[in-house]
Amino acid sequence: MRTIPDVTKSSTDPYAQTTAEPYPLERSGVDHCFGCSVSNDEGLRLTFFRYDDGTVETRHQTAEHHCGFNTVIHGGIQATILDEVMGVAAHGSLPTEAPDLACATAEMHLTYLRPAFIADEVIGRAWVVASEDSDIYVESVLLSSDMRELTTATSRWRQMRTEPI
Repeated sequence: MRTIPDVTKSSTDPYAQTTAEPYPLERSGVDHCFGCSVSNDEGLRLTFFRYDDGTVETRHQTAEHHCGFNTVIHGGIQATILDEVMGVAAHGSLPTEAPDLACATAEMHLTYLRPAFIADEVIGRAWVVASEDSDIYVESVLLSSDMRELTTATSRWRQMRTEPI
């Protein structure tokens, strides 16, 4: 099982020699999502890529109006980036015969390790670590462009049973 240190503690990026494939979102109910919808002009408009081992990645250059403390990305925006990339990883782990309804966050725990600066592109990576009954467990990390851990997160997900009205 991959762990956060597996994808961040080496002197080089373990994914640098592999190519991630674009991973389009194919799930209903997220047309106006703040994090992932390309239709939401006010949102982050995140796009995703998937590596052969199932790791999902997004890269984002945050706008200045998303700062918390001067020059630092607001913690809620960091949480949103990780929430989105973990959701895509969770959804991607569903069986092919599952309906296309989005997975929803049941719980999430974040650890802010060091400042994530607005001036730098950040990289969010997530991977499924376990599935049990209807729960999907995911880990993630927000990295700086020089591969330093900024924020880590763990989460539990469930696929929605019906599309919200």
